[in-house]
Amino acid sequence: MALLALASITTAMASSSSAAAGPTGLSYPSGFDMKTSWANLSPYTDASGFNVSKGFPLECELSQVHVLHRHAQRYPTQWPLDGGGMENFAQKLVNYTKKHSNKKIGPGPLAFLNDWEYMLGLNTLLHTGAATEATSGAQFWSQYGRLLYRAEHGDAAWDPSLNVYPNGTARPKPTFRTTSYPRILESARWWLSGFFGNTGANSSYSEYNLTIIPEVEDFNNTLSSTDSCPKGMEPGDNAAGVFASSLVKNARKRITAHLPEDLKLDTLDILAMFSMCPYEYATLGQSSFCALFTEQEWRDFEYYIDLQFYGSYGFGSPSGRAQGIGYVQELAARLQSKLIRSSDSSINHTYDDNTKTFPLDQPLYMDMSHDDIIVSVLAALGLDYFKYGPHGLPVSVAHAPPRNFNLNQMTPFGARLFSEIWTCPKDVSFKNLQVQKYKNPDLSSKSDTTDYIRFVLNNAPVPLYGLKVCDGSVNGFCKVKKFLSAIPNLNKEAMYQEACYGDYNITSQVGNGQPRKP
Repeated sequence: MALLALASITTAMASSSSAAAGPTGLSYPSGFDMKTSWANLSPYTDASGFNVSKGFPLECELSQVHVLHRHAQRYPTQWPLDGGGMENFAQKLVNYTKKHSNKKIGPGPLAFLNDWEYMLGLNTLLHTGAATEATSGAQFWSQYGRLLYRAEHGDAAWDPSLNVYPNGTARPKPTFRTTSYPRILESARWWLSGFFGNTGANSSYSEYNLTIIPEVEDFNNTLSSTDSCPKGMEPGDNAAGVFASSLVKNARKRITAHLPEDLKLDTLDILAMFSMCPYEYATLGQSSFCALFTEQEWRDFEYYIDLQFYGSYGFGSPSGRAQGIGYVQELAARLQSKLIRSSDSSINHTYDDNTKTFPLDQPLYMDMSHDDIIVSVLAALGLDYFKYGPHGLPVSVAHAPPRNFNLNQMTPFGARLFSEIWTCPKDVSFKNLQVQKYKNPDLSSKSDTTDYIRFVLNNAPVPLYGLKVCDGSVNGFCKVKKFLSAIPNLNKEAMYQEACYGDYNITSQVGNGQPRKP
């Protein structure tokens, strides 16, 4: 990896800190990989697992897959704790250099700051992000697309002739969805390019239709639901702000010991230095900032971001469930082959009441979106595996506690949530799953079959406890009829109107993604 090409500065940085802090550097005695603690800024890797067995039931037919996908590597946003903070840090160094032209900023381990320049832009999808999306689309074709569209021996890539109903008649051209935000739209195009796999490396636009839903303030869009649900995000920002002081305490002492006394760094500056590492890695392939922090500090950095997301978009937010319920309602509508005539959530029924923009009965659906949407959908589904407790994630702690809510596992760049639909014969067993499925059986003519749904997050099946109608499910497989029976209650628990527009003032984390107990 490019990170390993950097020279270690372990000895110099550790010498100015307590022994308990541990070494800094690019590699650690424990074998710790810092990229696993970059939270939602981590490059994509499959999740290590959520305590549910992976694999496929051989006797079942894979009949549908619904993909909710995150955009991939990008430049930072303008948010003060993201790009705004890094720009301010860079400007602080520029201003200091102008006032002290004959004075170096950083001797020793911070010597790179003497020649460092801020090279990042704002919001743009990076080439590394385009590659992540194209790879994801290609991998999906290999793992799922070949089964869904029944590719035969020698069929290396998609061909329109594969897009047929079981009786052999042609299906309409597939339609996929994205928001209008440039990095989301571009991510969708790159994913689809990978899926359709043009051998000439030219555009795949002719193979599909793309519904582009505006991502603007006060506009209903399930793929950017915070635009139409303005409340409930304060608890995450507050929790992260409290923990930030613990996160930066030792690092600031250690780093400022190598800086001129009149160059003062505050909490936001140290947070910016943390963030420079993953962003420069995504942009430039390496970053000198990465070697400045200890293993524990990187683990705490991830927790700092986890706190913000949990309290703003997940079970810790009073609108966490509400932000994700619109997508859950759309999933239910697709499973029932129904258009959506009206909306009491973030759904835009102008789009969802039209088969041209909200098609029914496709084998594959793909919606390109954001990391926070995946988090809120998991909350809207009531999947308690990702819930910490009645008061949210701990805030007044010295270090990150053990937890199941880890953004590195949930929403790295290019994250993907699959809702698999399996049609299975009577008395199927989900206990002994196979790691490889070469053929997709055609059960369309069979009468005694049952449809099952399974949620797979970053190629790891998700446990269903918390979704009470699916109690007793084996390895994450729940009957579709049972899942659909839960939708009215999930709608009720989301409390959309109250959560998004209610007269409440909640500043601390809640326990169940709601503004109050039902």
